[in-house]
Amino acid sequence: MLLLYHVLLIWTAFAEFCFRFQRFRKLIALIIILPTSLTAIARIARAQGLDSPGPEVVSMQQRLDQLEQSHQHMLRQLEGVQAENESLTSELKALHSTLDQRAENQTRNYTRRELDQIQPSDIRTDEPLDDPRGLEINANPFEKALLWSSDDDEWTLQIHNETQLDIRTYGQQGSDPVNQFGFYIPRMRLIFNGFLTKPIEYNISINKGLGGLDLLDAYLNFNYDSRFQFRLGRYRVPFTYDWYALSNQFLASPERSVFALNLGLNRNTAAMLHGEILHDHVDYALALANGPRNSFYDTNSSKDFLGYLNVRPFHGNSNWPMLKHLNLGGSVDFGQQDQGAQPIAFRTSASATASAGAELAVPAFLTLNHNVTEKGTRSQWEAHLAYYYKQLTIQAAIDGGSYDYGFNNAPGTVEVNAKAWHAQFGYFLTGEEITRRTFVEVLRPFDLRKGKRGPGAIEIQARYDYFKLDQSIFTGGLADATRWTNRVNTIDCGVNWHLNRYVRIAFDWQRSIYGNPVQYAPGRTQDHSDLYWIRFQNYF
Repeated sequence: MLLLYHVLLIWTAFAEFCFRFQRFRKLIALIIILPTSLTAIARIARAQGLDSPGPEVVSMQQRLDQLEQSHQHMLRQLEGVQAENESLTSELKALHSTLDQRAENQTRNYTRRELDQIQPSDIRTDEPLDDPRGLEINANPFEKALLWSSDDDEWTLQIHNETQLDIRTYGQQGSDPVNQFGFYIPRMRLIFNGFLTKPIEYNISINKGLGGLDLLDAYLNFNYDSRFQFRLGRYRVPFTYDWYALSNQFLASPERSVFALNLGLNRNTAAMLHGEILHDHVDYALALANGPRNSFYDTNSSKDFLGYLNVRPFHGNSNWPMLKHLNLGGSVDFGQQDQGAQPIAFRTSASATASAGAELAVPAFLTLNHNVTEKGTRSQWEAHLAYYYKQLTIQAAIDGGSYDYGFNNAPGTVEVNAKAWHAQFGYFLTGEEITRRTFVEVLRPFDLRKGKRGPGAIEIQARYDYFKLDQSIFTGGLADATRWTNRVNTIDCGVNWHLNRYVRIAFDWQRSIYGNPVQYAPGRTQDHSDLYWIRFQNYF
């Protein structure tokens, strides 16, 4: 038994060593079994009388019992360590899975269709996202870098920038206050948009242009069903095809038609029901808006009603592929007005604004007297046509309206009627095809580096514009007939050079032909104006 005693002492030391180094787990398991086996052997020997229970034997038995208790305790500790290890392993696997998913989201190849779907909804519009080259091509990594999203894409944030830089030169000499030559930034916009869960879209944007830095858009769009969407906030409201269906960065000419620039509502705070119905054949919008053009608030409790309808009668009709992207429709605006006149100055190449920048950059062909207000009924309408086929763009509209004006602190109103029309043409010489005015997928992006050389996309464009207010604008005392005209025809001709999907340079010549001579400097008048115009633009 003395020998057995020494064996157990050696076993104890070895067991403690193995327990401290868990790599010897199998040895630990054998060692844990050993004391029990030895104890059983000792008891059998004692039962058979092979040894007498002397003091040494009793002491060894006590030692064995203690060792057995110690190793039972170590066994429970080992089981606890093993359970904790399994739990940590599971957590580590879950963490790896989460990190892998996030890495996949960051490196996944978004398609152009997916990224176009999360453009601001007023830029995306309600028209279907068709593209003859297909929108399933992978997006540029640069586009993905400006998109943050949750793992399930329910919550997203995307950042966009639009910057336009103008060089304007006018043919007339000595113009005042308009600069004959100048550099201008008509638009610099930061746009933040995304989803607060996929059915709820948001858009917040700020703008610095010829006017001051200000809020541009701020709205929520609820899209649980694309046929019946609801938008609330400040945005481009649904009057005229130019304003509602076309975002400025995708126009064929640098700016919208003369009627849209001066008498369109631009942006308003409004509530709107809109959507696509009848299998994408029809876009519609019905809105209640504050009313004052490009405003942030209303000065009376009466709201304007606006309605818009656009029909694609041959959409999806394989028998008439040339007419698939023919758009026909119209829009109306009706409401009661009681605010200062907007615009005060009517222009051919800038939106209605009274900013100092516009006065220096863009000549007016009509300026209302400073005591004039909009007071009474305003009703206006438009019928539009838009046709896109391969490289070709054709747009046209006929516009009309009736407007009541008054005077500060004076009774009575003056009714002024307007009529206008325009026709727009565009054609890509380099083969790019479009189905509506949106991003151009440039076939050979411009580059001068060896192995990457390309010309970019070249589009020629032209537009004719007619705009007239009736003579009551002068006979009613609203403006000075010796300085201004109530009729203007404009001709735009130019080239759009798309360097790539994001950058465009527009070259345009605009001739404005006046019905009566217009003052362009104190004591000087002209019957026409020539604008030579270069616009550098990026949008991403």
